[in-house]
Parts: sequence; C-alpha cells; structure tokens
Amino acid sequence: MKIIVAVFVLCLPFYVFGADASVGVAKGDTFDQVIQKLGAPKGQVKGGMRTTYYYDRGMVDFRTGRVERVFLVTDQEAKDRIAVREKVEADMRQQAEAEHVRLKVAGKAQLEKILADKTFAASPPVVRLAYWADFQKQYPEIDVSTPIAEAKKAQKSAQDENGRVSELLALNNRASEIDARFKQLDEDYAVSLANWKRTEIDEERAKLTEELAALKARLEALLK
Repeated sequence: MKIIVAVFVLCLPFYVFGADASVGVAKGDTFDQVIQKLGAPKGQVKGGMRTTYYYDRGMVDFRTGRVERVFLVTDQEAKDRIAVREKVEADMRQQAEAEHVRLKVAGKAQLEKILADKTFAASPPVVRLAYWADFQKQYPEIDVSTPIAEAKKAQKSAQDENGRVSELLALNNRASEIDARFKQLDEDYAVSLANWKRTEIDEERAKLTEELAALKARLEALLK
C-alpha cells in the first residue's frame, strides 16, 4: 500500500510551500513539528540522511531530520485524487470478481465435458494426470481430487501389472535356462567316468532343482 501511495503522490501537481497546501510546514521544521501540523504520515522512506513522509496530499522531504522540501496539494485536490483512486480500485475488484465467477462457470462446464469423454477415460493414466495438472492451474477452485485419485490408482495398477509381467518373463527365461542346463548336465554325466565330476554334477543339479522349485512357486503366485 505504501508503494501505491508513493506512485499516487508522484502523479500529483506539486505545490511548494503554498499557503493553503503546506498548512504552515516550513523549511527547517522537525519531524514532530510536521506531524503536529499534518498528522502521522501514511508511509515513509528512509535512506542515508534523507527521510520522506507520504501523505494523501503529497510528501515532505527531510534532510538530517529537518524539512528540506514540501510537495503538497490542497485538501480538495487530494480528496478528488483519492476518489479517483478508490474508483479505480473498486473497478479492479469488480473485474476480478467477474473473472473469478467466469472461471468457476467455465471450469465446471469443462469438468462435465471431460468426464463424459469416453476417449479421455480410456487414455493412459499418465495422460489423464497431466491433463488434471493443467486443469488445476487453469481452474484452481474446481475440485478434481476424485478424478486425480482415480487416475493415480489406475497408474499404480498399470505399474504393478507391468512389473508383474516383467517378473513373469524373467522367471520363465530363467526356468528355460535351468532346463537347458539340466540337459547339458545329463550329457556330461553320461560321458563322465570320474566320480568327482559326477559328484559336482549331482551337486549342481540339486541346487538347480531347488531354484526351479522356487521359480515355479513364484510363477504360480503371480498367475493367481
């Protein structure tokens, strides 16, 4: 608000030490003397040795605690400018409210339309989530928590299914590798005459058999 006041004041025609405008404020007056004559300022800015008091009627510049310059308009001019400013602010609030209502109506209409779109409903969850993210930015006051939750649930289900399929493929591939290894071990066992070699084959076969049993148990669980 202080910034608005400052901008407003700078747009005013300045009267330096005018009889009616300055209300007796004189060069060299102290802060307290100015406040006694004009009242407490609406805002102030300090920088180095300078201080500026802002009023609806203008501003007073101080240097090292004493008035250096006075820029004030008459009471009537200040009231006229304030009335204009308040009218502008009221118009802006009215426009903002109208835009708020428009967005709410448009958002509800768009929500009904998209929820009735079968093509959208059948689109991948990631596409729906991206749409709802944009929708929330455009229509922040429209509640879309339910469709977002549904899309997230569908996305998780899809991810779970993809993971299940990937694991099934990996298990089947490993089972095929074990079957192929069994065949190779059978051939090696048949041609081997050394007891130690046959013992190694038996030990490997036992380990593979145990692994294969675990693989089949996991496959059955995934296929339920």
